[in-house]
Amino acid sequence: MYVGIDHSTTGIKIAGVGDDGELTTAFRIDRRNVETAEAVLEVLDERVDLSRVSLAAITYAFGDAIDEIQGIERVSNRGVTDLVGLDYGTGAGAAVFDRLREAAVPTVVVPGVHRGLDTLHEFFRHYSALAGADKVGSVRYALERFRGEFDPTGTFIWACASSSCMAGLVVDGRLTGFFHWVGPVHGWPDPEAIRRGVEADFDDVFMQCGLLPRRGADLTEVHDLSDPELFESVYWSSVLNVYALYPFARELGGGLDAVVLSGRLMRREQPFALGRRVYERCVDIAPVRFAEPYTSAQGAALVARDVAEGAERVLGIPVGDVPVDTGR
Repeated sequence: MYVGIDHSTTGIKIAGVGDDGELTTAFRIDRRNVETAEAVLEVLDERVDLSRVSLAAITYAFGDAIDEIQGIERVSNRGVTDLVGLDYGTGAGAAVFDRLREAAVPTVVVPGVHRGLDTLHEFFRHYSALAGADKVGSVRYALERFRGEFDPTGTFIWACASSSCMAGLVVDGRLTGFFHWVGPVHGWPDPEAIRRGVEADFDDVFMQCGLLPRRGADLTEVHDLSDPELFESVYWSSVLNVYALYPFARELGGGLDAVVLSGRLMRREQPFALGRRVYERCVDIAPVRFAEPYTSAQGAALVARDVAEGAERVLGIPVGDVPVDTGR
């Protein structure tokens, strides 16, 4: 069995897949419950039996300090340059990471989407960091889940609407492009945010530029969004992300084989059928498919399987030093 562990904004998501890549278990630990996170190994043992885990893969925050998939024991500072602007501190996600590092479970760390990845087209390497490592997991899931519906050497866009609104472009099995501007929690800083950061500090500037904080809302509202006007903005953000990558799909991939919609907000029907609206807007450019829940964790588990089976690259991302007992 292979296990994927995703450190996202709303929780620690864990999934297991078998040798065939099929999902065997999936569950979530609330990020606000550090005590439960500290007991992650016990929880894992109850759910999947740690003795059956061949390899685990974990995503953590931006994952911008590593350019390769690496063994957890060889990664410093949890694979991040720092947490400035993210307001993550050292909560539940850090607790899970540290427990795995101390454990006997062989584990690899997945990098995020950032300028150090040579898979990205040069245009998208303008920003130092574009997305967390959980997004790499989600894109890997999409490649696996829908590879039977289009040529695996083809081109697809993965688009997510959750705490963030983001989209990734895969061409010939490689993560080639990535784009996002604003989502419910995260958004790129503007001059106003930078001025506020200078006056106070930059600890949470990235998490203060999304749709919720700009409306003066508490970030805990991300767990239960209900404002139709906010969903309308999320809709436009999602469509913008897809269409921002569409010209690159045509230029670099010769066309677009599919759009894969992911994230919990894409599955919401009330108060706004977000996924249906995005589907209707995008179906004219390519077939549109919907992803299931826990895609980031399931995709991370698939990364672990890839590494254990000897893959030298995953989505074009190099595999570096990994635990010796995976057979590499």
